[in-house]
Amino acid sequence: MKIPKRYEDLTVIQFQQLEDLKTNTSLDNLDKAVLRLSILSGKSVKEIEDLSPTKVYDVLMDAIYLTIPITQIVTPENITLGGIKFRYIKEIHEYNIAQEKDWKETIKNFDNNYFKCLPELMAICHQEYENGKWLYNSDNHQRNVELFKQSKLSESLGAVFFYSNCFKSYTEIIAACLAEATKTIQEANQMMSEDLEFQTFLKGGDGNTM
Repeated sequence: MKIPKRYEDLTVIQFQQLEDLKTNTSLDNLDKAVLRLSILSGKSVKEIEDLSPTKVYDVLMDAIYLTIPITQIVTPENITLGGIKFRYIKEIHEYNIAQEKDWKETIKNFDNNYFKCLPELMAICHQEYENGKWLYNSDNHQRNVELFKQSKLSESLGAVFFYSNCFKSYTEIIAACLAEATKTIQEANQMMSEDLEFQTFLKGGDGNTM
């Protein structure tokens, strides 16, 4: 029985199902093992239950990597899913405001759990090749979500890591710039409020401006 032997070979939907299984408290360890192997192998629960417990656990030894948190995955330049060519957006300025809003709203709707909305995020941070150009077409969002569900983590997860890091840095930079601008304005206001000669000038007085 063949199962993926590293995170990169899991499909997005397999990864999501396995993550959900980790938090399932209603199943005992044997039931979890059966369901985990069913997800990994694509076999039905009934087929897995026909195996001996020893066989189930022997096969699952090849999935020991699931006990280790997933880390950064290298992102390919482009991928083809369902006959459509995609590439991840690797320049922050290539994202439009609508995409950034969609990203934040999606995360919010899933209670800040990236794993639960991976296909949606992948559809947001990829462009598709249409009529000789790379572009983001929001009209194709739902179709692309379904395509990304079947993609391998090695093909598409890196884009989410990349944008998450970029978006965090981008947000921090914007916040820092706003803070610096606010500080400058406050300092200027304080200086002008303390400058009696300038205040006299503003009021139309005869203050000396030399």
